[in-house]
Amino acid sequence: MRTPMAFGRLPVDSETYLADVRMFGQDGFGAIYLIDDDRKAIIETGTSEDAGRILEAARTFGLKPSEVDALIVSHIHLDHAGGAGFLLPEMPQAKVYVHERGFKHLVDPTRLVASAREALGPAEAEMFGTMAPIPSDRLVSVKDGDHLDLGKHSLVFLDSPGHAPHELTILDERNRCVYTGDAAGLYFPGDEILMPIAPAPAFDLEKNLDTLRQLMALEPKALLFSHYGPHRDPRKAIEAMIALYPSWARIVREKLATAGEDRVLRDLYDMTCRAAKRYPRDFLERRIRTSITGLAAYHERLEHAGPRR
Repeated sequence: MRTPMAFGRLPVDSETYLADVRMFGQDGFGAIYLIDDDRKAIIETGTSEDAGRILEAARTFGLKPSEVDALIVSHIHLDHAGGAGFLLPEMPQAKVYVHERGFKHLVDPTRLVASAREALGPAEAEMFGTMAPIPSDRLVSVKDGDHLDLGKHSLVFLDSPGHAPHELTILDERNRCVYTGDAAGLYFPGDEILMPIAPAPAFDLEKNLDTLRQLMALEPKALLFSHYGPHRDPRKAIEAMIALYPSWARIVREKLATAGEDRVLRDLYDMTCRAAKRYPRDFLERRIRTSITGLAAYHERLEHAGPRR
């Protein structure tokens, strides 16, 4: 019998919980967070395929979907915001909190879904699912420094571009943990792999490095990765990412045109994932291919733009 999807308490805070929705069929990749305060908040909504599992986790926890007040998406990529429009019919009180640059794309996701399919390719796009339009009165547009008070917990939204221009990180002022979305890359616990994620079409290396330095300055107690889970040594993780992102970008710039994608993939895998045991090689390689495409697009954009000042 399949184990019911459930939220488990995090060691960093007695009111904060995590559910693994087994995104893309992989354990330890899709994290959905619940803050069980006076007002109930769910952080991240997964893909459209994950909405049913999120509802199951809430009910198993003893939380009626109608009791959820806030759905928070770190950014509007399909694996973070795709589930939102499919959750809202079951959550009549909830509003979706989204970066001001992503607001219009959740009202009408047509262009966003088309862009994702073009960037991901047919096979990967199928796994990422789709989006349902969200009425504007069910959305809250947030900008840098905005707060959301839940009771004991007060969340601060931070503009965190680089991975995407509509990326938010979220600081919980009570426990001093930061929800990183994809701004700090990917974390694969158990294997203890930290991996950059640099998707097309809008990844920006310099902005992502600035965001990482800003996260470091917050001196967080833990990083709560959307992919996947809490990392209890934020300084170590951020320092690793500050080194890895430029290294990956350099390898793509120097080798992709001459050596080809498969050779670059092998180099990046060996640099980052050599210790992998828990996570399948094919699964990790698909994540790396996404970044190769995104970094190639980033370098091409820089070439057309000319030197930066």
